[in-house]
Amino acid sequence: MKLSEHVEHIRQLIDQAFRNRLGRMGINEGQLTAIENMPAERKRMETIREVFIAETGTVADAYEKLVEELTFTLFNRLAALKVMEAHTLHPEIVTRRESHGGRSFAHLAWLEQNPNARNEEAEGLLLFLEDQLQKLASDIPLFSPQHPYHLLPTALELQGIINAFNQVETDTQVETEIWKSDDVLGWLYESYNNYKKAAHKLSGEKTEYNKVSIQSQVYTPRWVVQFLVDNSLGKLYLEMYPDSEIRHKYKIANAPNQQTRERKPLHEIRMIDPSTGSGNYLLYGFDMYYDLYIDQIENYGADYNEVDIPKLIIENNLYGVDLDDRAIQLAQLGLYIKAKRKKRTVKVEHFNIVSSDFFLPAYDEVKHLFENGAPLG
Repeated sequence: MKLSEHVEHIRQLIDQAFRNRLGRMGINEGQLTAIENMPAERKRMETIREVFIAETGTVADAYEKLVEELTFTLFNRLAALKVMEAHTLHPEIVTRRESHGGRSFAHLAWLEQNPNARNEEAEGLLLFLEDQLQKLASDIPLFSPQHPYHLLPTALELQGIINAFNQVETDTQVETEIWKSDDVLGWLYESYNNYKKAAHKLSGEKTEYNKVSIQSQVYTPRWVVQFLVDNSLGKLYLEMYPDSEIRHKYKIANAPNQQTRERKPLHEIRMIDPSTGSGNYLLYGFDMYYDLYIDQIENYGADYNEVDIPKLIIENNLYGVDLDDRAIQLAQLGLYIKAKRKKRTVKVEHFNIVSSDFFLPAYDEVKHLFENGAPLG
């Protein structure tokens, strides 16, 4: 199968798993159902559902949006783990090997510390993954068990989903070492949304404001990204430092031979992508900024520490906004992985990449927060 076909297969597996999970909670496309032994997650799912009802206008649409958000979040998490494992950024959590008895290395090690879990379903797979996500949560919020869309399917369903992810790299129709590619998260994002694009096209509906992201998602070819960043950020830098050696590494048209721009500290030079998507421009921008910081340290006496460069770039130089918060998840993940590959101990405090996909309630519902000076949560 092609990568896009693998992605659609995985999406369907996760989608069905969450419909099953929500159904057992008494949440479906109709009204809520009372059940015995109400799970702790039920109240959180109800709260999100209520917001989505207000946002979409119908119970059925709210249910579909809830399933969609849960599905994409788990897909993103597992895809990110696969990419990080390919770059050996942490012990393998998702990737399974025969040498470990068909388990991942981290799962096998966890079972040695938790031998009683061998008697649980899929050898405690759910508890194991919860434990691993908690450890990663301090680095990036998407992994946090406190994330609003944190929910896991049954152990057996999760095992099937993980197996489907692991089948990608064994398929001869998929690029070799696909998980090591800088572009893989972007390709996954575009492939993931193919079903929505096709459904919208078949419907013949007008592209309203809430459907813009479906129609506007186009993966930007690498050469386009390189040309635009080289000749914006790269050229700006040469206008300040015309004798820099970067002129020989990047393809900069009409590169200046004398200084034409007042110099300013590199950490104050910002690059923004106002339609970020999965972050192609920012990922390439990260690489260029890294070279610029090294150039500043080695050739211009700048007071930067090389170990701090990944953190400096993400917290000071790269900005982005997109109307799809799932794309923002991927952009942040991509940059996080870039930073970890440069310096494994890097701790990123914040990203300047945000989503504009948020619901504004009616003013009457929130005016007391503004008129009475009440604190905002």
